[in-house]
Amino acid sequence: MTFEQALQLFVPLHVIGGTAALALFWIAAVLKKGSPLHRRVGQAYLAAMLVILITAIPLIALTWMRGNVVMSVFLAYLTALIAISCRNTLAAIRFREDPARFFGRDVQVLAFVVGLAGVAVIVLGLTRQAWILVGFGMIGPFLLTATGKAIRARRRGAVLEPRWWLKEHYGAVVANGAATHIAFFQIGMSRLFPNADLGVIQNLAWFGPLVAAFVAAAWLNRRYGVQRAQPIEGISS
Repeated sequence: MTFEQALQLFVPLHVIGGTAALALFWIAAVLKKGSPLHRRVGQAYLAAMLVILITAIPLIALTWMRGNVVMSVFLAYLTALIAISCRNTLAAIRFREDPARFFGRDVQVLAFVVGLAGVAVIVLGLTRQAWILVGFGMIGPFLLTATGKAIRARRRGAVLEPRWWLKEHYGAVVANGAATHIAFFQIGMSRLFPNADLGVIQNLAWFGPLVAAFVAAAWLNRRYGVQRAQPIEGISS
């Protein structure tokens, strides 16, 4: 067995993890938020996302070995985005009473890496006129800026919304949901519509879930958003 063949063994595991994550995402979405079953399904969802992250690494290496450097860089960037979203999904619940831990060094490092990777992806997209790369690359610098703004605000003794952790939690879940739907549509739409223009399918598969994620986040903000804020406690500069 060659090294490339060994890397291909991770493909089925990646597909299984992605399929499970997609199903669990919708199961958790329809369950009562905060219920014991919702929490258990959420834990299973994060486990499936972890499988995706772990198996993505050899698949990125496989893509690189096959000479598709641009795609391998892009996939590595997307994997980093998913990693920070998974971290925030769990950390928002675990550290709801400790914002300092949520805005800790780990998320700062992840945001910095994602921000730099996003800039690299934007440059790759511009040089190759690949607008999908440009569009998704902008997420990295935006995330870095938003994280930096939150860190600076809390060091100045700013205030947090009472349910800030809830917004961080569902925001991260929506982001990961968009990622799993993109992967699903990339595979499924070309098979459902074999005669359709490939460029149109790719744009719909990439940007459709992204637009839906923004709409879902806006709806969740309206439903669960709060009007008052409270001083940040337990945070020092």
